[in-house]
Amino acid sequence: MMAMHRAAILAVAAVVSVVAAVVSLDQPAAPAQTLHRGINTTVNLSSLATRDTRAVVLYFIASDCPVSNRTLPEMLRVEHEFATHRVTFVFVYPNSTETPETIRAHRAAYSLTETFLTDPRDTYARLAAANTTPEAAILVPVGKTLKPVYTGRIDDRYLSLGTERPAATHHDLEAALTAVLTHQPIPPPGGPPVGCAFMTLPNQ
Repeated sequence: MMAMHRAAILAVAAVVSVVAAVVSLDQPAAPAQTLHRGINTTVNLSSLATRDTRAVVLYFIASDCPVSNRTLPEMLRVEHEFATHRVTFVFVYPNSTETPETIRAHRAAYSLTETFLTDPRDTYARLAAANTTPEAAILVPVGKTLKPVYTGRIDDRYLSLGTERPAATHHDLEAALTAVLTHQPIPPPGGPPVGCAFMTLPNQ
């Protein structure tokens, strides 16, 4: 009996390790704080996806990252492009250095009205394996879970810090999202994201 019980525990542990990279729609991940509309509340990522949602896009941004700020127009363009395709877009502030004041000022300066979350302990960054602002992740519903299928740069405008093209020649996120919605193979990003590394709190 003890051997059977131990085997059952090991089997459960194996299953947990396999599904660690998805967010359950019934059992949401640890909440990240949101300051949406200037009110401190809590929001679970899963609550932003309905049963009709085809994909969730997370935009990792920072109020003090020049590359992130200069990429905001492209992020908003992609959001507008897919506005009628049942795709949910969420802006995520991952840096622990962000404050309610800096976020409110940033959103006012760039006229951002979209849903956003703060993620100082990397809850969603670890899920998406993101580490740079700006960076995007696409999550798709798989049964009762949200599974990351793309994480990477938004476009190829920036070659390196301080070096950029006049305009992007390849729109990586748009291509990946189009593939998701048309059930085609998802192209990987054409290069690493260029921007600012996350500044987060140590794990407890």
